[in-house]
Amino acid sequence: MRFVGPPTLRLIWINFVHLFMVSLLPFATAWIARTQLASSPVAFYAGLFVCIDIAYNVFEREVLARADATQVSDGMRRMARRRSLGVLASFATAVLVAFVAPRLGFGLICGALILHLRPEAAPGTGLVRSFMDSTRGIVKDRVHRLRKRSRSGFTNR
Repeated sequence: MRFVGPPTLRLIWINFVHLFMVSLLPFATAWIARTQLASSPVAFYAGLFVCIDIAYNVFEREVLARADATQVSDGMRRMARRRSLGVLASFATAVLVAFVAPRLGFGLICGALILHLRPEAAPGTGLVRSFMDSTRGIVKDRVHRLRKRSRSGFTNR
């Protein structure tokens, strides 16, 4: 978000859609567990990840469109787009495969998710790493402020 500046109404709505889709994951996960990897629940799960990833891709595209060219190079933008489309293609393939081989479809979902868990293993790492670093910096700053406030609160008593 450091590339964007103040959030726009469009970014907020895209984030709401993304979060709503993510909120459906516990239901889908429970359905898969209850049916022990039956084909319909796995296909639904993969389809849900397609929707989540589409919302993420729209969000990422909006952020990158607003980013300054000096902060995010054209090459970095292309790599992020390729990675996003690759993950989306994996989820879409998992939807189709799940009807024939649900375990393989579930494996494709897990493989696509690994790209999100290990961004250094995928193209576009610069953008993901800078996002993670800025998030880490924000958390450290807030923790530092809370500790400082708690220390000063004890000395004032």
